[in-house]
Amino acid sequence: MKPVIEIDTDDSQRRTYRVRPHPDDPVSLSVAGVAVEIIDISAKGVAFRYQGEASKEAYPMRLTFETDKEYEITCYLKINRRSNPEYSAEYIDIDEKDVARITGLIIECQKRDIRRNKLLETQSRERTEK
Repeated sequence: MKPVIEIDTDDSQRRTYRVRPHPDDPVSLSVAGVAVEIIDISAKGVAFRYQGEASKEAYPMRLTFETDKEYEITCYLKINRRSNPEYSAEYIDIDEKDVARITGLIIECQKRDIRRNKLLETQSRERTEK
């Protein structure tokens, strides 16, 4: 099975890749100080699950993850789509270096998915050969 990769387009017609982090991936998101579940993430924004009501237009967020080292990115999220408990938001006033770090996270998640799938295929093949 291939990793799930989606293409997200915005008003400027720039394309960005969205990836769904695996539960084992070292990535976490908090919005307004509350830990939320990441649905998918791209260099432009993030979709997440939150059981409460997010009625404001923008919220502070903190994204922590590990690729070559540990990173913590803080900025604001502008909520674009509300379908409680799922929300979609774009980063506001994010530093370009942080966008590059998130892009690195996306690539690392894709690599990890490929490695996991290869391992599963190898294990499956070994079971059928026995």
